[in-house]
Amino acid sequence: MNDELAALIASLEPALAFAFLRAIGLIRDGINVRALEQALAARDIDAAIQALDVDPAAFNRYVMEKQSGFVQAGELASAALTKDRAKSLPKRDTSDPVLRSPPLQPPDTPLPPVLTAPGGGEIEFRFDMTNPAAEARIRTEAAARVEGYVEEQVATARRVIADGFARGDGPQNIATDIAGRINPISKRREGGIVGLSDPQVGYVQSMRERLLSGDPDEMIKVLGRFDKDGKWVEGTGMTLRDRRFDRSIKKAIRDLAAGKPNPLTRSRIDEMTAKYSDRLLARRAEDIARTETAQGVEMARAEAARQALAKAGLPSDALVKTWYHAGGVDHAREQHLAMHEKTVTGTDTHFILPDGTLMLHPHDPAGGAKHNANCRCRGDNEIDWAFGLFG
Repeated sequence: MNDELAALIASLEPALAFAFLRAIGLIRDGINVRALEQALAARDIDAAIQALDVDPAAFNRYVMEKQSGFVQAGELASAALTKDRAKSLPKRDTSDPVLRSPPLQPPDTPLPPVLTAPGGGEIEFRFDMTNPAAEARIRTEAAARVEGYVEEQVATARRVIADGFARGDGPQNIATDIAGRINPISKRREGGIVGLSDPQVGYVQSMRERLLSGDPDEMIKVLGRFDKDGKWVEGTGMTLRDRRFDRSIKKAIRDLAAGKPNPLTRSRIDEMTAKYSDRLLARRAEDIARTETAQGVEMARAEAARQALAKAGLPSDALVKTWYHAGGVDHAREQHLAMHEKTVTGTDTHFILPDGTLMLHPHDPAGGAKHNANCRCRGDNEIDWAFGLFG
C-alpha cells in the first residue's frame, strides 16, 4: 500500500497548494487599498486591518481539498485493511451455511434461528466519512488551520504597519509593503506580505532595507556572500530572488562604491521585492501542501484502523502502530531518526518522542510545526485479526 499512498500524496499535493494560493489571491484581490491608505494616514491600525478583509471564507476551496484528501486516503486504507484481513484469516468453508438476513415474516411469526460463523465471516471495510469521530477530526483540524492562517496574517500586518511607522514611511509605501503592487503589464496584484509566514515577511523586509540602504556591503547580501578567503559562496544570498534583477543590483553596487547615488528607485525596489515575495509565497504553498497532505493521510489511516477494529469487533489492543523515518539522514530531525521502527500498541496510545512530545502517529497535529513541517516520516498500522482467539 505504500506505493499507492505515495501516488495519492503526489496527486493531492498540487491541488492543495493551488487551493492555498487561490485563497491568498482572493484575499489580495479583496483588499480595499484606498481605505487601507486612509486608515494608515489616520494611524488607525484597526481600520487598516479591516481594510485587508482577511476573510476565512476565502479558504473554502482549501478546506474542501483537505476533506477530499482525507476521504480518499481513508478509502485506500480501508481497502488495504480488507485485503489484509482476508489474507490473515482462513477462508470460510463454502460448505458452511451462507449467512443471509432472514426473510421478512408476519409480525407474529417466530424468526428462524440465524446461523453464524466463527470470526464473523468475511468483512469488507469501507471508510465512513459520516462517522462522527471522523467528521469531527477533519473538520476541527481544517478549521484550526484556517483560523491559524487568518490570525497569522492579521498579526503580521500589524507588525509591518508598526515597523513602517517606526521607519517614518508614508501611508502609500506601507500599503504597498502589505498589499503589493499592480503589475502595469499583467494588471494583477503581486508582492506584498499577504500569505507569507512571519519569517518570510522578515526576508522581504530585509531585502527591501538592504536595497534601499545605499550601502554596497548590505546590498551585496541580496546576491550572496564571500567566504573568509574572498571566494564567492554559491547558493547564498536570497536564493528565491528573481535573478533577472541581478544585473541592476550589481550596477547599483558599483555606482555606490564609486561615490555615485543609488540608481535603484523605490518603485524599482518594490518591483524586485514583489517578485521575491511571490516566489516565497509559491514555496510556502508547496511546503504547506506537502506537510498537510501527509498529515491528512496519516489522520485518515488512523481513523480507518479505528473503524475497522470496531467493525471487526476487536479491541484497541489488537492494533500495533509503527513509526518509520523516511527522507534520508541529511538534514533529518534527530528525534525522528530515534523513532525509526518504534512501536506502540493501541489506537489511543501515543508515541513518546525524545523531547517528550506525544503523538498518535507521524504528522499528528499535536506535534506542531516542530515535528510536522516538511516531515516525510510515515506510520504503519498492523491489526492482529485473530486477537484473543487463542488465549
